[in-house]
Amino acid sequence: MVTKTEDRACPAPDAGAEAFSRPAARFGDDGNLEVRASAALNCRRALWYAATEYEPTNPPSEDSLTAMEAGNALEPVMVRAMERADWKVDPADPLNPQPVAVRVGPNMVVAGHPDGTVRMPHDGDNTETDTLQMFLFEGESDWLSYGKEMTVEIKTRGPEAFKRWRTLGAERSHPASVAQAAFYTLGKFGQMRDAVIATMDTGSRTWDFEVIPAVRLERALQDACEWLGEVAAHHVLNGADPDALPERDFSAGSWQCRSCPFLDVCLPGSAEEVEETQVEEEVSDEEARDAVSAYTEAQDAIKEPEKAKRAALKTLKAWMRRYRDSKATVGGRTVSVVTSKRYSVNYRKLNELLDPEVRADIVTEGESEYVRVS
Repeated sequence: MVTKTEDRACPAPDAGAEAFSRPAARFGDDGNLEVRASAALNCRRALWYAATEYEPTNPPSEDSLTAMEAGNALEPVMVRAMERADWKVDPADPLNPQPVAVRVGPNMVVAGHPDGTVRMPHDGDNTETDTLQMFLFEGESDWLSYGKEMTVEIKTRGPEAFKRWRTLGAERSHPASVAQAAFYTLGKFGQMRDAVIATMDTGSRTWDFEVIPAVRLERALQDACEWLGEVAAHHVLNGADPDALPERDFSAGSWQCRSCPFLDVCLPGSAEEVEETQVEEEVSDEEARDAVSAYTEAQDAIKEPEKAKRAALKTLKAWMRRYRDSKATVGGRTVSVVTSKRYSVNYRKLNELLDPEVRADIVTEGESEYVRVS
């Protein structure tokens, strides 16, 4: 049974930065196992290591810490961007974040600090009232009508992860984020309602959002509770025994294991589980250096001709527009202005309308491998 705790709060050390640096799991003074909402879909053995206070053997690298700090620093930027887009945003106070907690069972609580709540502006197409209001007040943001208050989960992603999220939808690309939003929604409002995941591309600094309908958020919550239920059952059987370890949930070659702070103590994987790297041919270091040099020379060799081609085409396009012709013969060559159409899919609406299982049949995911030299 999943319920909201009466006080909506969980024991926390101190406000501010310490609230966000607590472990992924820990045992509270009352004996309950507290799991961070952001870690609800973590490996259950890793959660047990954290709760039983194992010393991390593989702490985040300096690059990882820099990336996490950069992501945190961009959250206020996202808030201001949403406000400029006429959203009503009530962000969390970074110095005094308000915790919420959801009881998953008799001995487990999932807790965290939501990024805030938002109200989405109506675009004037929803009701006649909205249309009249937009007409009367000339679209001024102060007079826009707004939807129901929702929790918002703010994320920053690299360009590839951002594209994957927007194309596949959060439930397929980042299910942990959806589970986190589900716990926050129940903890904040005491009931399930729609939630928003707003994401910024750290490469282009563009942002987009996805609304997760309440019915699918409820499903994500139940899936997360089922996942955590095994840890709760393990706690019932073994107490807080640091030597009684749950089974590992991921293979040794997975990114979950490679990024785990307890990787060395867990010793994930056996010889059968570790994927062997197939080497097609033996290449010496000198051959690799020669290949990079050859690639660079080839790139430099085509830069100038390509630049000249672009300049020539730009000139011809301006000349054709001057005479308003779409085809002409110049110097014995036919020059044409070609118009082509591009088609795009509104993935935000697609993801909101269709269940993940249906989208998986429509939007498929493939993987390719290539070499980049930079």
